[in-house]
Amino acid sequence: MTDVVSPLKAISQKELELQRQVEAAQHEAETRLQAARKEAKDTIAQADQEGRAEAEAIFQRGIEEARQQAKAIEAAAHQEAATLSARATSRLDEVAGQIVVLVLPGLNSKKL
Repeated sequence: MTDVVSPLKAISQKELELQRQVEAAQHEAETRLQAARKEAKDTIAQADQEGRAEAEAIFQRGIEEARQQAKAIEAAAHQEAATLSARATSRLDEVAGQIVVLVLPGLNSKKL
């Protein structure tokens, strides 16, 4: 009967050893899975941060470009206003003279 117990004991020991190996493999797999999840989470967070920074930089470049365009439009408008003002000023004497020529004869004929 001791021969029968001995193989059963060997099988039991082997089962225990295999069970420990399975548990160790499961533990290692869980550790690796947790590490992979953390790495993925960190990678996503870093990508999100970099994406936000890049979006902010693009937004700021767009704002600066819009400001430059607004300044250029404003400068062109001021230049056009100055040109029109200069043209109007230079013709002011001519227009006043024409008004006098047109209005004064009418006033002289009404006095008579």
